[in-house]
Amino acid sequence: MGKIRSKVSEWVSRLIKGLMVVILLPVVIGLLLGMREQLGLISVTGGSARQWIEWGLAAYVGIHVVLYRPVGLFRASHALFSAMAVWLFGGQVASTEQASQKSSKREPSEKGQRRPQGSVLVAFSPYVVPVFTVLVCLAGWGLQQWVDRVKIEAPLYAAIGMSLAFHWLMTADELQERRRAWHVETYLLAVSLVFGVTLVVAAACLPLVAPELSFVQLLGSGLTHAQAIYTTVIQRLFL
Repeated sequence: MGKIRSKVSEWVSRLIKGLMVVILLPVVIGLLLGMREQLGLISVTGGSARQWIEWGLAAYVGIHVVLYRPVGLFRASHALFSAMAVWLFGGQVASTEQASQKSSKREPSEKGQRRPQGSVLVAFSPYVVPVFTVLVCLAGWGLQQWVDRVKIEAPLYAAIGMSLAFHWLMTADELQERRRAWHVETYLLAVSLVFGVTLVVAAACLPLVAPELSFVQLLGSGLTHAQAIYTTVIQRLFL
């Protein structure tokens, strides 16, 4: 009887995760489309803000695939996030690095064993915060106080694109290493959360370098696109 209950509980958990993936994917796609739309309206030397960010994305993808994967830099960003979080929240996430080390020593499994409360969130939090994107936006905001914005905005947007591509690709590689211990819906949920929360964080930081943008405007545009995706899917499935 106990085995049946645990089996039912496992399948219910997997079903809930699958439904969350179905709900989150249109939101993530909508946020991406909304941000591209708003960034395309900003004129920059040699193109638009969207074009420079996309060129930065493409440049890093080429470096990552062909030349070099800066794993050490990615680990450093995690350590930097941990140090910042300890400073901001008084040590509440001081166990980030320890949690990841423990999970790597013992194969994390979804079946049977229960992790310490909060350890999953603590270990997962650095993956959803693009530290270098935040730092680039802060550096750009500081430089704009002293340097003419026109002179730095194009390379600044390219650097933002490179930092986002760096975070996404390195996180994807990291999650792929843990894929064997996860069910497919858990993996898809993790990827959706990483991309979705990263886009929200980026939307919160972009107004620092582009004052004509606003966080509410970016989110509103993204949610409008998400609503359109939901409507299209529902009409094709049920109408």
